[in-house]
Amino acid sequence: MNDNGKFTSVESTTQDSSNIALPLSAVGLVVLTAACWGGNPVAAKYSLFSEETNLGLPPLTVSGIRFAMATVFMIVWCLLVKAPIGISRKQFLPCFVAGTLLFAQIATFTIGVHLSNSTHTTILINTFIIWILVFEHFYTGNHRITRMQLFGCALAGTSALVTLIIKSNNSETPATDQASVTGDVIIIISALILAIKILYIKASLTRIHSGTIILWHDLIGVLWFIPTALIFEVDKIGSQYVNAAVVGGLIYQGIIVGGLCFAVQTMLLQKHSATRISVFSFLTPLFGISAAALFRDDPLSPWIFVSLILVASGIYLVNREQPK
Repeated sequence: MNDNGKFTSVESTTQDSSNIALPLSAVGLVVLTAACWGGNPVAAKYSLFSEETNLGLPPLTVSGIRFAMATVFMIVWCLLVKAPIGISRKQFLPCFVAGTLLFAQIATFTIGVHLSNSTHTTILINTFIIWILVFEHFYTGNHRITRMQLFGCALAGTSALVTLIIKSNNSETPATDQASVTGDVIIIISALILAIKILYIKASLTRIHSGTIILWHDLIGVLWFIPTALIFEVDKIGSQYVNAAVVGGLIYQGIIVGGLCFAVQTMLLQKHSATRISVFSFLTPLFGISAAALFRDDPLSPWIFVSLILVASGIYLVNREQPK
C-alpha cells in the first residue's frame, strides 16, 4: 500500500526484487516464524486427544478453536496496522478461496499430526517449499530460480532428509509419538495445499491488504471447521478432556502460529518472492526436533548440527543477491 492508501502491484514489486537478497530485518522475522512453526506440531500433540492420557480434543475441533483465536488476534492486528476489517464484494471471492484452502490444509495437517508424530510432521510439512519453488519458476514466473539456487534448495532439503532418517531409525522415540505411513502421506498432501494457499494469497495481495485477507481467511476457515466438527466429532468434545496442557497447546497454535506467524509471513510476501521467504522453512525441522526433545523427551541427535550446516548453506545460496 502506498502513502495514498492504494495498493501497488505486488507482482511488479516481486519481480523487481527477485534478484535482491533479503534485508537483515526480513531474515530475522522469517527465522522467528520458522522457530514458532517448529513448535507447532509439538503444541498440536498436546491439544489432540491421546488414548494413553484420555485427554485432548479431536482434530477438526482443535483446528476450529485454533483459528477462532487467530481471528480475534487478526482483528487486533488490523486495528494496530490500520488495515481495513471490512471487505468489498470483489474481495469476498479471494477471501473465501483462501479460507477454504486454509480449511483443507489445516484439516489434513491436524489429522496427519494425530496419525503421525511431531518430528515427521515438522519435516514433511515443509516439503511445501519444493512445490512453491516449482510453481513460482514454471507457473507464476515471479521467481526464476538459477542452477545455484536449485542446488541450495537441494542442499537444504537434504538436511531435512538426513534428520528424518536419523529420527526414523531412533528406537528411543516415546510410544505416544509414533509415526505412520498414512499420517505421513496426509501431511505431504497438506504441504501441497499449503503451497497453493501461499501463492494464491500472494497473488491476491494486489486487491486486498495482507492483514485483511488473513483475518477473513481465518474467519471463513472457522466457519468451515465448526459445522464439520459438530457433524463428525460432537461425541468426542467435552470439558473432561481438557487440562492446562491442552489449553496451552491451543493458545500456542491459535495466537502464535495461526495469528502472528501467518500475519508476518503475508506481510513479507508483499515485498519478497515466495521462494526466498519459504526456503527458510527448512530451518523449521531443526526447531521442531529441538522442541520435541525439550517438551516430549525425544532424544536429540548430534547429527542435528550437520543438518544445521546443510540448511544454512542452502539458505545462503538461495537468498544471496544475484547479478541483474
